[in-house]
Amino acid sequence: MTDDARPSDSATVLPRGYTHPAYAGVADAFARVIEMDAAGTALSVVVDGETVVDLWGGTDPLSGGDWVRDSATLAFSAAKGMIALLAAQQVQAGALDPLAPVARYWPEFAASGKGEITVADVLTHVAGMPTLPLEAPEDLLDPATLAARVASRAPDFAPRSARVYHVLSYGTIAAEILRRVTGTDAATLLREKVADPLGAALWLGLPASEDHRFLPALMEPIVPPPAPAGTPEASGTACAAAYRSTLQIVPLFERIDGRLGAEPVNGTAFRRAPVPGGGLVADARSLARAYGACVAPVDGVRLLDDETVARVSRDWQDGIREPVCLPGAAPTERWGLGFEISHPLNRMLGDGSFGHSGMGGRLAFAHAPSRTGFAFVGQRMTFPAPGQDPRWALLLEALARV
Repeated sequence: MTDDARPSDSATVLPRGYTHPAYAGVADAFARVIEMDAAGTALSVVVDGETVVDLWGGTDPLSGGDWVRDSATLAFSAAKGMIALLAAQQVQAGALDPLAPVARYWPEFAASGKGEITVADVLTHVAGMPTLPLEAPEDLLDPATLAARVASRAPDFAPRSARVYHVLSYGTIAAEILRRVTGTDAATLLREKVADPLGAALWLGLPASEDHRFLPALMEPIVPPPAPAGTPEASGTACAAAYRSTLQIVPLFERIDGRLGAEPVNGTAFRRAPVPGGGLVADARSLARAYGACVAPVDGVRLLDDETVARVSRDWQDGIREPVCLPGAAPTERWGLGFEISHPLNRMLGDGSFGHSGMGGRLAFAHAPSRTGFAFVGQRMTFPAPGQDPRWALLLEALARV
């Protein structure tokens, strides 16, 4: 397909863009995904530094406008993968030791019993600090001020006693570590170290000049999570903290006046702010190029060397258990150095995969053995059972068959 190959009567279904002939099955799978989502979406795959799939399609049901080549949307926790990449670059440069205490780089962080928490503890979600000291949801829009509050408070539970996903605090803490190491905020680092070298559309804080690209994330009305119950661990401090941290994101997704697309996360204030754990605005092409450049040169740019890739993509969780807070929950048992690595609920392309998923079905990762970068982003947010997103299954099964 070519960039100007626009279907005559069904622009909401047929993808546009480029597909290498060997990947025609991936394009077919993506066409099915567009039909399923009934909204704008995009897919990109880079192999050995070359783009083999760069497709987009669908229509924004709110405006009626098509998702075009340069459209972008919120990637949510795929932002954590970019923060992990920035940290990996500092590890590679010898400026950041993942086994060192956070307080080596951020002395104030040692307060209230946090002196032994390491950089790796933060990046693997075992620091015992999943909640943030928020007075209002808007506090997320000022990560430097919020980090100062984090530095003074005690952990929610004993560090390294349990693994609990740090849904918002990961970005706040990791970004401040990066700022202390480099003297530069995470949004600027992302631009200077990743986006600009690759010509990529990746923003922690979307400039007003790029607003024309943005299409809102689309979700059903938010439902607060159930309280922990029904398991031996449900009454523990780790499950309580996990529940509170999840509640902290609910106000970001509550519709204003009941209107789809009017949630705070889709608003201008959130879009402008450098929210490091979930505020990434991106397109699939840029995420795929970034991950592709972790495992092979992309237009002459290599972001990580092979030694660093091997180091950050191994299992760093070190057997620390994630508590089962509700019956039937499937705990995460493996995690890389900030990166999600292949595990039963998100296999990606299997062993050697590292990246990060994002709320509602975004997915971006690298697969080192095949030197592949992959990204799927779109407007439609869906919430199937963990590990059972049918869109991922269609796309990844098609890619694996090539």
